[in-house]
Amino acid sequence: MNEQYVLYQYDACPFCRRVRAFLDRSGIEMPMRDTMRDMAAFRELCIGGGRSTVPCLKITKPDGESTWLYESNDIIEYLSRIAA
Repeated sequence: MNEQYVLYQYDACPFCRRVRAFLDRSGIEMPMRDTMRDMAAFRELCIGGGRSTVPCLKITKPDGESTWLYESNDIIEYLSRIAA
């Protein structure tokens, strides 16, 4: 499966830092959108995911369907499974 990922986050968020640290340790690179500095990213998150909280991982399947995954532990668990 060839999914695409975007992490919605902001620098000072401790839960976002947890996810970014996991990505660094795992060698996973993905686009990140800072919802505090980028109002378009904030609107995308609110409209697409239905909530304004971060971190949020946008998962886009090959057919274009998107899923929005919230909660740092859930994001880390999901990425751990696909990275294995």
